[in-house]
Amino acid sequence: MDVQAIITRLTVTGIAYFVSDIFIHFAIKKAFYNNPKKAIRNYWIGNITLFILASLGFVLLQYMQPTLARINLWFFGIFISLLFSKMVVLIILFGETLIRFFGSLFVIRKRKKQQQPFMLSRRTFIARMSLLIGAIPFAGFAYGIFKGRYNFTIHKLEIAYDDLPEAFDGFTLTQLSDLHIGSWNKSAENELEYLVQTVQELKSDVVFFTGDIVNSRADEMDGWFDTFKKITAPFGVFSILGNHDYGDYIKWKTPADREENLKNVKNIHPQLGFNLLLNENVALEKNGEKIYVIGVENWGKGDFPKIGDLDIASKGVDDQSFRILLSHDPSHWDAKVLEKSNPPQLTLSGHTHGFQMGIETPAIRFSPSQFIYDQWAGLYQKNNVAIYVNRGLGTVGYPGRIGIWPEITQITLRKK
Repeated sequence: MDVQAIITRLTVTGIAYFVSDIFIHFAIKKAFYNNPKKAIRNYWIGNITLFILASLGFVLLQYMQPTLARINLWFFGIFISLLFSKMVVLIILFGETLIRFFGSLFVIRKRKKQQQPFMLSRRTFIARMSLLIGAIPFAGFAYGIFKGRYNFTIHKLEIAYDDLPEAFDGFTLTQLSDLHIGSWNKSAENELEYLVQTVQELKSDVVFFTGDIVNSRADEMDGWFDTFKKITAPFGVFSILGNHDYGDYIKWKTPADREENLKNVKNIHPQLGFNLLLNENVALEKNGEKIYVIGVENWGKGDFPKIGDLDIASKGVDDQSFRILLSHDPSHWDAKVLEKSNPPQLTLSGHTHGFQMGIETPAIRFSPSQFIYDQWAGLYQKNNVAIYVNRGLGTVGYPGRIGIWPEITQITLRKK
């Protein structure tokens, strides 16, 4: 990212962060009327310090070692939490100001006769209530950081196909995605051990990992190999790369350093017992019948790497065979996969994280992710083919989850 882009992003973020302080400043002054100067001073010291730390973290993140990068994520999480809380307070106080203003217009003549000020006075309880209500989203984001990110949730579903080989009726697969091991501190060891244990207890026939095993650096996995080597399945564990695995989000001293890191990231997979598929395929055989697993490298719309090649990955596979495609970014499905005359029957993706926040109930299903991706979480079907988008395990940016919990998926294939 060039200097101009960094300055632009920091400027826009700064405006969004500080604009609400126009109202919050006066709300604090009114709410803490016993000692307003001290309350305002403490607020601004903390407010500006957090913005500086978050800005420095954003600028220097690409140069940070894994441990420092994890610490930086906590500062960023607090920053995001406060930013959303400020937006809530801004809406309340700005709305209250408009009400008072238009209310004043109706009584302007009377107030002039009484020599009262044009604007109705701001009530202390309104200021206090706005600050209290603004603390609610902050508490929610804090919950997402300290609890929500560990709320591993199992999603089970069945998908039926006419052309599924008889031998694979009832065949089970577990999908994991977006581990982003660099987003986990060693303090989460018990939680990740529980994650692996949960995966093993599902006893699926095969396990698929659909990309982003690291944030950027291969050494993020140091200290975690023994934990994730415990993931096994009778038909094997198969994996692909995601956009973060290419190391494009940090500054390397030389192109050779980046290539060496990518080589090391790829080498993580066999050390864990994962069969990494790089634009290639493998057959799974049961009772003399076969289905094929096709794994492509990352292909995503926009600035994301476009290395995945379905044609190369499918070499040697009859397009009448039953195929499961592993493709990290779900935008690949609409852009490239569906254009095939006979696309793979099932595609497994991740990448979106479901934006790590949203609402999923039987009645309401919402996430900001849906404004970016047509397929952002769960199962989607078109004609006779389907894609399942896993919500991921780790985090990027905001180090927590609210409503969109980390996911373990188990899919059972059925013969119609």
